[in-house]
Amino acid sequence: MKMNCIFHDKISEFIKLNANDLLDVFTENFKLVYGESPGIEQVKAWESSVVYLQEALNNVDLHNLTIAFEYRLPFSNERIDLLIFGKDKRGNPKVLIFELKGWKYAEEETGSDFIVNSDIGKTVHPEYQVENYAGKIRFSHSEADKFELIPAALMYNAESKHISLNFKKVEYFYKNDVQRVRSFIKCELEYPLDDIDVNKFLNGDYIQSKKLFDAIKDHFDEIKTQSYLTLAENGWGLSTEQLELIEEIISDFKQNRSNVAYLIQGAPGSGKTLVAIHLLLSTLAEEYQVILAYRNNRLINSIRNIFDSIERGLSNPIKFYSVGPRAGFSGVAEKNFQGPLFDLVIYDEAQRMRKENIEYALQRGEITVFFYDEGQILNAEEEGYAKNFINEAKNLGLTIKQRILKGFYRIKGGAQYHKFVEIFLKNPENISLDLIIPWKHNYEFKVFNDIGEFISTLEEKREQKFKVALIAAFTESPGDLRNTYSIKNLRIGYPLYSGFDLYKDFNKKIYWLMDPRNDYVPFWVGGESNKLEKCASIYGCQGFETDFAGVIWGRDFVYRDGKWELGSDCEDNIGKPSIKKIIAQAKRGNIEAKQLALNLLVNRYRIFLSRGIKGTYIFCEDERTAQFLKEMYEEFVA
Repeated sequence: MKMNCIFHDKISEFIKLNANDLLDVFTENFKLVYGESPGIEQVKAWESSVVYLQEALNNVDLHNLTIAFEYRLPFSNERIDLLIFGKDKRGNPKVLIFELKGWKYAEEETGSDFIVNSDIGKTVHPEYQVENYAGKIRFSHSEADKFELIPAALMYNAESKHISLNFKKVEYFYKNDVQRVRSFIKCELEYPLDDIDVNKFLNGDYIQSKKLFDAIKDHFDEIKTQSYLTLAENGWGLSTEQLELIEEIISDFKQNRSNVAYLIQGAPGSGKTLVAIHLLLSTLAEEYQVILAYRNNRLINSIRNIFDSIERGLSNPIKFYSVGPRAGFSGVAEKNFQGPLFDLVIYDEAQRMRKENIEYALQRGEITVFFYDEGQILNAEEEGYAKNFINEAKNLGLTIKQRILKGFYRIKGGAQYHKFVEIFLKNPENISLDLIIPWKHNYEFKVFNDIGEFISTLEEKREQKFKVALIAAFTESPGDLRNTYSIKNLRIGYPLYSGFDLYKDFNKKIYWLMDPRNDYVPFWVGGESNKLEKCASIYGCQGFETDFAGVIWGRDFVYRDGKWELGSDCEDNIGKPSIKKIIAQAKRGNIEAKQLALNLLVNRYRIFLSRGIKGTYIFCEDERTAQFLKEMYEEFVA
């Protein structure tokens, strides 16, 4: 029998065991279940929570109930801290779902519904977490229909006076609430549950339930609207070509077609992500088993937030297709994936796949759909080119349907602005007034010599109720996940990690966004980008949009003698090999490395220049490149 938790037994057995022996069991089983050793912080959390729970549960009325720790949700990397199984007074099976927190203090983040500040740093509100777990079980667990789910939060290290959190729906308990915890459990669970039924739950599989389909139908328009508003700002409906594409794919279902691979190309602004979301909603509403998969954890967290803001658990059909070997589980497009064969699997941002991802991705659904853009490949290891999709699909004997989304729906400058960007980045010598006239009155494109004026212009747009955001080249500062205000995270200000002193007289400090879970959703979805206190890198802006984008043009991509060249100080160590290493090889005379680095930089700046829906503002850090940009702006655009 597979093992999906690190400990489960009767409460009577749990309280008998010595705390140190329990920790040894937890540690060994954690390795078996999750494929890695628990971190020091995890072990410390167990130490204090076990002591508390052994006292709180030491009551004869609770001894025959079953307890389970660190339960892994099916087809997920998410873990539930504590489950307690039993029956209510009518004999109906119930499971209590506890989120355990060892905080000493916590308070809500200003302006956020789900981010809190605690003694361990910024993190997710425990009510949000436990409701999310309960929702995912309710909508996507093979045994969910047999159980009533009761979520709760237990802050076992904190007194109530030190916790300033608003709980709207779930029961919550503090350090001195031992008697209340006992009473809560006894009230909900009067009788023990058979071991067979407990094991069925703990070993349940991922399956999209009737409840999920009904919820999608009930909230279809609301989710669709929020997706449009969040990801595309203006809530446009789908175009004719987009609707026809969705209808074609759904028609394949209705005609019982299988072994079909759709390869759908689309440039920035063609609506790939919105079509992917609409396709997911439409097919779920038709009660097909469908998932939408991403690699970009910043984008996936934001899209999940859209769904979960409607009802917790609705985001469960949105998955990772690649997580890497250290994640403790496999993504949909990885070798050791454990999950059902779906009716449809949709892959967004598929250009970021490696060849091996493509091979496995094509085997996960009766019909697979890939949305991709070769012009948005960021690293050398990303191999989501049309030729690779076609070759792998042919090897598997699949029917291939290639489609192109030709429209440009997001950016107000339309296809003409995109054409300008392409020529500007590839053949700057060919820039002319004819390329700019078609869009210059519909789209704001400005270049600034002064960082203060650049920021103040974005602030003016913010005061006019537009959404603004800062995005920056991955230069000057490498980033530091452990310390928000480390010098390694300071991107605009003084002193910079690189020693670059351009901002010596600028009296403001702007830091990288770093935490994909806690930083990016508030920034892009919650509106914190408007504060202009943080900026997103290339990895943190791909897939997102804003009304006006403030682009910090770095020293990695510079203008010299009429053409673009490799610059200096690229801090991007992501990828194998990283672009930083590729640039270093190019500097040593490797011609192939130089061309690859230039291609990747063109892709990055194409993304930067297409994030703003209504306008793009540029401040350039390289003096000679800044001069070229300013001269071009003054000659043609201003």
